[in-house]
Amino acid sequence: MAMVQEIRKPLIHFYHAPQADRRLLREVELGMEEEGIPWKLSQEEGGHALELAWEAAKSSNLEVGIGADSQELVLHYNKLEMAQPLFRISAQAGAAQARALGANAARLVKKLPLKALDGR
Repeated sequence: MAMVQEIRKPLIHFYHAPQADRRLLREVELGMEEEGIPWKLSQEEGGHALELAWEAAKSSNLEVGIGADSQELVLHYNKLEMAQPLFRISAQAGAAQARALGANAARLVKKLPLKALDGR
């Protein structure tokens, strides 16, 4: 009898709370799209951006996760401690920083230099 094994597509997991700003979520997605790395966006009940990013990184076979809530956006890497994410930005930071965060998630996967999040 043949064994059936589930093949998981390599994706960055992007978990967001219901109250996260949809415009910022889209900017993060555009940043990943520009770098050519696929992602999976999932709405999760409860949790803060840090916890969501940590869970997303742990569940992604690329080991990279993003979390978003109404207060902040967080980029996490599975090899880091939960309390020490790679990047944390305020939800008030704006579209350019949100897009750069998404690009950095993809660049982390591709092992390319990361973009500055301060607009420089």
